[in-house]
Amino acid sequence: MSDRPGVGPGPERVGRTRPRGTDLPEPDRRVTRAERWFHGAVAAGLALVFAGSLGGLDLWRHHAPDDPSADTFTICGLRLMTGIPCPSCGLTRSFCAIGRGDPARAFRDHPLGPLAFLLLGFLMVRSGWIAAGGRDRFPRAARALVWALPYLILLWVLVWVVRLGVMAADGSAGAAWRASPLGRLIGQ
Repeated sequence: MSDRPGVGPGPERVGRTRPRGTDLPEPDRRVTRAERWFHGAVAAGLALVFAGSLGGLDLWRHHAPDDPSADTFTICGLRLMTGIPCPSCGLTRSFCAIGRGDPARAFRDHPLGPLAFLLLGFLMVRSGWIAAGGRDRFPRAARALVWALPYLILLWVLVWVVRLGVMAADGSAGAAWRASPLGRLIGQ
C-alpha cells in the first residue's frame, strides 16, 4: 500500500468520482489551443450568419414580399436544376424573417427555421465562450446536441417530404419540374 493519495485500492483513492459507465464530460474542462481556434472559427462563422440575418441579407432578392413563388433568383442548385426545393430551401428567408421580428413568416418560409436559428445561436455562444475563456462550461449540453442530431436530421427529412407532398398534391411540383432546365432537357 502506498502513502501517496490516489494510489492503491483503498478508500483514500481520489481518481474516479462517478460510477463506471456514466462517462459524462467533466464540467469546466480546459480545452487545447487547437480546440480554441476551432471554436473561435465556428463562433465567427455563425456570427456572420446572424449578422446577415439581422442585417436583412435577403433584401437583395427581387421578389414580392408576400409571394414566395415570385422569386426571381435562388442559390439552391437542386431548385435551379429541377425546380424542386432542397431540404434547406427557405432557411435564409426564415432566418432573415426572424431578424426582422416576424416569426410567423419565418415559420412559413421554413418550418424548422426558428429551431435551427435557436440551435445555431446556442452553438455560437458556446463556441465563443470556449474560444474566449479556454474552458468548456457546457459539455452536457453539447453531448445532448450530439445525441439529438440524428433525430433532428430525421425531422428535417420528414419536413422536406411533407413539403414535397404538399407540392405534389397542389400540382406545383409538376409545373416546377416542367419549367426547370433538367425537366425541359429530359422532356424533349
